[in-house]
Amino acid sequence: MEYFLVFTLGIAVAVLALFLFRPGLFTRPQNDYAMLEMMIDEAIEQLEKRQQEILAEIEQQHQALLELQKQILSSYMPEPQKSPKVLAVLELVAQGLDVADIAKKLGLGLGEVELILELNKEGEPLAENG
Repeated sequence: MEYFLVFTLGIAVAVLALFLFRPGLFTRPQNDYAMLEMMIDEAIEQLEKRQQEILAEIEQQHQALLELQKQILSSYMPEPQKSPKVLAVLELVAQGLDVADIAKKLGLGLGEVELILELNKEGEPLAENG
């Protein structure tokens, strides 16, 4: 039992000596994370800047692809041509004739002349095959 008391007293003295001579062993070190935070903030700013550059480049490439698509479509699908009948109706309207006179002069029905005028008034040309 005496040995136990001596051993416990020896440990207590050793801990007390360590605490007096090396107090830093029993406390957490206070690290300064300000520099690390500044580096992280700078890295985030650089990433956001690069992200904006990439998005701008993607948008530019998207516009270029849309333009290329227009060119391809226009080369394979020409603009619809207006039939001679439609052109004649539009020409007579430009001369000031009314629907009944145009129908009589061209031998068309009133409904057909009205349809041609209505479709061409909305900016949608009427394309015919024959």
